[in-house]
Amino acid sequence: MKRDKTQYKPSESGFSLIEAIITIFIFLMVMAAIFGVLRAGNAMRDSVTNRSEITSNARAALGFIGREAVNAGLGYSKTGGVVPDDFAYDLFKIPKDPDSDRDLFPGVLAGNNISASDLSVNGEKNDVIAFIARDLQFNGGDSVSIIKSGEISSNPYLTATAGKCAACKKYDVYLIESPDGKQALAMATAITTDTFITIQYNDPLKLNRKINGIAKDRSILTECGLGETADCMSYTPQATLKRVFITSYSVLKDGTLVRTTYGNNTGATAADQIQVHPLAYGVQSFQVRYLLKNGTMTDDPSSGNTNQMGLNEVVQVEISVTIKSETNSNGVTSTQLINLDSTFSTRNMRYDFE
Repeated sequence: MKRDKTQYKPSESGFSLIEAIITIFIFLMVMAAIFGVLRAGNAMRDSVTNRSEITSNARAALGFIGREAVNAGLGYSKTGGVVPDDFAYDLFKIPKDPDSDRDLFPGVLAGNNISASDLSVNGEKNDVIAFIARDLQFNGGDSVSIIKSGEISSNPYLTATAGKCAACKKYDVYLIESPDGKQALAMATAITTDTFITIQYNDPLKLNRKINGIAKDRSILTECGLGETADCMSYTPQATLKRVFITSYSVLKDGTLVRTTYGNNTGATAADQIQVHPLAYGVQSFQVRYLLKNGTMTDDPSSGNTNQMGLNEVVQVEISVTIKSETNSNGVTSTQLINLDSTFSTRNMRYDFE
């Protein structure tokens, strides 16, 4: 029997060109769909991340303001420290008052409708709020005794009890209180032998005044003479000196909410005594309302800085911040507004202690 020598040959046919094109097309369609999903997911993730970051920054800013509000006036003065006329305008752009008398800096300073930013809408202006409180860590919590004042080239200086001003530093901001209840703010411009504190005119905050000149314009730290009680201070038996912190919150032209500190920047130059710290970006609106002791709610407790004593009636501060968040996807910009509100008690403004 003969074997069939015919061998089996496998088919050499494969994908046709049309089949290959269809396969590649389907593959590209699937990849495009996957890429679209990933891109949309990334855009959503970026949007959520951006919104979360913006919200987190705004909440942190409210936390700073809340801490300052609670500490406002702590160990400071129940009425406020005396400052030069229109000091609040020079430092915070709070409106000038109608007179030329010295002003008061209470635990809270309010500025209503001060400035607009690039993000402001419908003509709305942002508020400013400033706080002051005693530095309870300074000098171990004790005030420094001041036994007299003097003059060097028309600039006042204070004399502390010998060697008791070791904690005093150049460009510190101090509240000086006389035995008869007068209080004034001043900035140290030099410290000599832990005893002598120079209060030179034209300091970085423009707090200090010269010793000479007409009474209402001279330094209130001038020592009172016989029968003199106005525009001067008594140092008998002794006055006291306490370091204080001054901070403010406002919105810059570009919509950045900032915390600004004034003085106490030890070791820094005069130009670095006003420090601006960004807290939150994209702020469209920064509004402050105040609850007064009598239950009244107001935007302006000082009535345009004409009633500074009204600021001592503030018992609560209500902060409202609107953040504008923008995301861009496929060339399309979407905008979200984030509103945050918080209320803080100014519970320490009623307490004063040595």
